[in-house]
Amino acid sequence: MSLLETRKRGRPKKDVTMDTLAVRLPDDLVSQIDTYVDRLQEQLPGLNITRADAIRQLLAIGLRAEGERLDKTG
Repeated sequence: MSLLETRKRGRPKKDVTMDTLAVRLPDDLVSQIDTYVDRLQEQLPGLNITRADAIRQLLAIGLRAEGERLDKTG
């Protein structure tokens, strides 16, 4: 940073924007997600894995697998 540049106040701008989605899930599915979070935290101690992180990961995995399945059938 040069002497003429000034830093902006506040949080740095994120490279990726995310939308907020409200989703209703059955209790048993939420329980399965929480179990997944617990298992991940056991495998990766020191990382703070939230329910939202787990849901994003599970969605990405599921969409990738479904895309591959659709590519094979279509």
